[in-house]
Amino acid sequence: MNTNPWSLPKDRSLRRLLVSLDEKVGEACDVSPDDGADPCIVTLHHSELASLRAHVYLHGQRPGTYGVFYEYPHPVPGIIEAEENLPLPKALASLAMHFDA
Repeated sequence: MNTNPWSLPKDRSLRRLLVSLDEKVGEACDVSPDDGADPCIVTLHHSELASLRAHVYLHGQRPGTYGVFYEYPHPVPGIIEAEENLPLPKALASLAMHFDA
């Protein structure tokens, strides 16, 4: 990841998630340039395939958990598009699988 998570104007728990991404996942994705100004959402994209993205958000989630909405380059029937109320370890594992790190 080329972005310094602590410098982002995001909620502390989102910055914690970004810092917690292990080296392998961190190399596979980065914060999207069109991430927006909402401090409770961060958009990640694959480092080589910009249309493979994940939006990690705090809106509507239980305290200490994350929601993740996945975007794929092509529609894939029967694949999970979103997960809700994920604790940090599960959110990290889910992002690793999505970015195939």
